[in-house]
Amino acid sequence: MSAQARVPRYLERLTPVPEALRAIRAAVKPVDGKERLPVWEAVGRVVAEPVAAEYDFPPRPRAAYDGYAVRSADTPGRLRLVGEATIGKVDVGVRVEPGTAVYVSTGAYLPEGADTVVPEEVVKVEDGYIVVDREFQPGKNIDPVGSYVRRGQVLLEPGRVLTELDVVGLLEVAVTEVTVYRSVNVAIIATGTELFEPRDPREARERILRGEVAETTAKLVESLVRRYAPWSRVVWRVLLPDDVDAIAWYLTRQTQGVDVVVLTGGTGPSDVDPFYQLAGKLGGRVLFRGLFVKGGRPTSAMVLPGGPLVVALSGHPVSALHGFLRLLYPVLKHLGNVTRAAEPPLQAVARLTAPVRSKRPQPVKVRLRVARDGMLEAEPLPYERQLSSVTVSNVEADGIAVMREARVYDEGELVPVHVYREPEGAGD
Repeated sequence: MSAQARVPRYLERLTPVPEALRAIRAAVKPVDGKERLPVWEAVGRVVAEPVAAEYDFPPRPRAAYDGYAVRSADTPGRLRLVGEATIGKVDVGVRVEPGTAVYVSTGAYLPEGADTVVPEEVVKVEDGYIVVDREFQPGKNIDPVGSYVRRGQVLLEPGRVLTELDVVGLLEVAVTEVTVYRSVNVAIIATGTELFEPRDPREARERILRGEVAETTAKLVESLVRRYAPWSRVVWRVLLPDDVDAIAWYLTRQTQGVDVVVLTGGTGPSDVDPFYQLAGKLGGRVLFRGLFVKGGRPTSAMVLPGGPLVVALSGHPVSALHGFLRLLYPVLKHLGNVTRAAEPPLQAVARLTAPVRSKRPQPVKVRLRVARDGMLEAEPLPYERQLSSVTVSNVEADGIAVMREARVYDEGELVPVHVYREPEGAGD
């Protein structure tokens, strides 16, 4: 029997998503390359080694309030102003002696000799003096040494995706470098002889009206990868006709250093389906051929000999989005060593305003609004607007609700939602 004959052409068995993910995780290993980067260049990358504080911080006591650094023993009292210590000035060149005070701003290192800070709004200023009318205890309104972090304290564990706010926090305590895993390299091949890359608006309009199709699915996948899997890098994207030899050339000649190739389109059991032909031609090991989902059913995956993982998604945009949400995103997390990502594509949970019958796990286009009780509500579009062929209905929706199970979802039930437009009433 030839290699091609052993590759299933038709969707003989639909694989549940958890089983498909297990098959991929068993077949491909996460990336193991690492690099050391400045924290401000590492946003979106995956922490590869524990990030620990290198110092007790603050290394010196800091003012926790705008006010006056004084000796607690001098309160209450009338104290002479002898200078100021503002944030950013490490060596203030002034010392608090008995009977004196130094103006300090929040975050400034405390001058030598001071052991408390009196807020500026509770003092009177008189001709170069301040009048403090009550006693302040030592340590009042001060952040002592090590009160933020202690040296050696682990701030981020491996597997965390570094966020912008992580950078803010790390730089605050003088952590300036992190070790991260190398990026997951992704290539995208859009297939379809009927497709074209839209460039000129007039030309695109004419081509669409005569039956050609503007390529949008691969662009959508690229956008999803860039936004929600920033630890991944789209190294190239190409549009090819339904020519198995041309696609095979890219898979064998242009994938050095590529970890996963995403094929969009041509995944169904037809004469122009390249997936099963490519598997046979290139000796690919098919991991599964078809998912037990509605919207993305032909989604398939194989591993090429000595080459990358190949994931084939539907050519319909919403079906491909469903394939990204349920399969490709978890695969990219696996490849990238991600335990906790930064911005998951299923960002919200919404309350259904109508029941939904789901014969297989599926995406449902929904309008979103914020209810009076503050909950997010999801109103499914009518059935005829849910069809994958009615792509224009995407503009009528605000998000995609993901039904993870094959069952009836009741009105009022909470479901995960991919939000792509601000819900109605969100700004009220």
